[in-house]
Amino acid sequence: MNDTVMVIAESNAVEGKADQVRSLVESVVERTRAEDGCLRYELLRDLDDDHHIILIEEWRDQAALDAHLASEHLITLFQEMMPLLAGEGRGTRVARVA
Repeated sequence: MNDTVMVIAESNAVEGKADQVRSLVESVVERTRAEDGCLRYELLRDLDDDHHIILIEEWRDQAALDAHLASEHLITLFQEMMPLLAGEGRGTRVARVA
């Protein structure tokens, strides 16, 4: 059985703040990729909606994801990013089917 956990994290930046949100996320990408259990961490831009911010993440297991969510750099990122977002983001945990 594969314990790998993938996450599709989506949020929408406030009008005019997309570049700032992306810059904040970019500032933690390398630290996150270096975390134990991080298999994939990609920041994507929606080609049809510049304010739609998407992250694709893959973690060795739920424990690695939990450690990431408790990391200091992620907590700081959330604190800085929340005022720049329109509404709450969405994180969907998924697993490969085929």
